[in-house]
Amino acid sequence: MNRPPAGGLALGLALGAVGAVAMGSAAPALKLLAVTELSPVNVIQARTVVGAIALLVAALVLRRGRMAVRREDWWLVAVYGVLTLAINQVVYTVALARLPVGVALLLEYLAPVLVALWVRFVQRRDVPRLLWIGIVVLLAGLALVTQVWTAAALDGLGVLFGLIAAVTLAARFLLAERGLRTYDPLVMATWGASLGSVALIAAGVVAPFPWHVLGTVSAVGSISAPVWALVLYVGLIGMAGAILLSAVAQRSIPSTSASLIAAVEIIVGGVLATVLLGEHLNAAQWAGSAAMLVGIVLAQIAVARRSTAVREVVSV
Repeated sequence: MNRPPAGGLALGLALGAVGAVAMGSAAPALKLLAVTELSPVNVIQARTVVGAIALLVAALVLRRGRMAVRREDWWLVAVYGVLTLAINQVVYTVALARLPVGVALLLEYLAPVLVALWVRFVQRRDVPRLLWIGIVVLLAGLALVTQVWTAAALDGLGVLFGLIAAVTLAARFLLAERGLRTYDPLVMATWGASLGSVALIAAGVVAPFPWHVLGTVSAVGSISAPVWALVLYVGLIGMAGAILLSAVAQRSIPSTSASLIAAVEIIVGGVLATVLLGEHLNAAQWAGSAAMLVGIVLAQIAVARRSTAVREVVSV
């Protein structure tokens, strides 16, 4: 596992949590976009392109002259952008279309399990027992939140795409961890989002973007907003801000920790949907949200203990 400096762990966890909140805060806006003429692929296209443009402008201003990527590392940046940012969103959207939302979420958030397994058996690094306990508690809480037992017979193709979403999400954290050993978080996030947006623009051949929809207004219940403003929000906050904060956080926390704290997105999205859109969580779902938080906290305690133990050994 990574060995963050004494003061860096808390900052990394805080930034990771803020990034997850930013991602989750886009859920109501995405819900409003879902009831427009925009297809799911159109929403992903708009979100990723807006995010990529914002990151590129920021990088050109703040990292001018320091945007170069070594030739041998372009594969890493390309896979990070195209596979884990662009394709991840597409396959998750397909899974959502074929499965109950709860099942699709549960499948995608097997990602922390995959990250932990990769760290333990491929990288051959120890994974604390408490972190495994945290993962189990998180998944149990997610099952309560999503009410997976209400699902009827599952669509096999939907399950396959849900598992692919889990693999690509896990790859996001593992590839970011590797890339951030060499590159600045803003540079990594910018090139990744830019290459992902190029891939999604290419998808416009089969999913052309209906530009006229940007001038319309979307409404769910008593909440309404211009579509162009919703697109800006999900791109600037839910994409650019969230991805950049996650990348910055991973300079201080390991991929196992980052993949778990990302699940805060689900809790934030559910709470905001309740407050803004009038959706309701029952008692079991609130209990599940609390269990998810407990699981995340347990996992971070495990990481903090390991970090402290490593520092004590080094200082002897």
